Amino acid sequence: MKLTMKLALTAMFSGASLIAVAHATDIRVAPVMLEPPPGQRSTMLTILNGEDKPVRVQVRVMRWTQVNGEEKLEPTTHVVASPSQIQLQPGQHYLIRVVRTARAPIPTEESYRVLVDEVPDPADARPGAVAMVVRQSIPVFFSDENHRVSIVDWSVARRGDRTEIVAHNRGTRRLRLSDIVIEAHEGPVYEQSGLVGYVLPGATMRFPIDIGATSLADPTLHLRGVSDTGKLEVMLVDPPR
Repeated sequence: MKLTMKLALTAMFSGASLIAVAHATDIRVAPVMLEPPPGQRSTMLTILNGEDKPVRVQVRVMRWTQVNGEEKLEPTTHVVASPSQIQLQPGQHYLIRVVRTARAPIPTEESYRVLVDEVPDPADARPGAVAMVVRQSIPVFFSDENHRVSIVDWSVARRGDRTEIVAHNRGTRRLRLSDIVIEAHEGPVYEQSGLVGYVLPGATMRFPIDIGATSLADPTLHLRGVSDTGKLEVMLVDPPR
């Protein structure tokens, strides 16, 4: 039974993403995204201490919005994490409950981020050294409906000396964009692997790209990528009429 549990935990945490800062850390979080079924007001997050010493972890929930193409996190009481602080022994895992306490209906998908911070141990402090906080940020989405969709308008623009993909989401569900390729008549002009970013409902986001001397008026300019609902291919320039 112990071996089975250990193997299950190893598989469970294999996809967890870590942010490394001043020192190596082995605080693992799963899953890497929380999306309870429509109408459900709570979900669970598991934190595992893979280090060989006890660690203290702080857990907070922030409201996540996108304003003028920028990510914004603000304190909220509409969703809470319990417990908010824990002490984990080596090898110990702990379940954190994430609860939407607000009772108001959800007119469009609500977006939050659970911030998991490893709190530095005062005993490790050294004169002249800066104590760094290791943080993981887990997206959380709450909804009341089964069939919300993202409806995104795509374009390309220059702002100053920077070229950007501009994405405006008119839908009621976020879009997650990854693994993009920008192509023109001469072939691929830009590629980016991995996560590019999210476009939340009602928001406009700008993603910087470098397409060299390719004209923004090129009618063949288009984007291929992967969204959270499958493969994506869109034109970035309106065809001439």
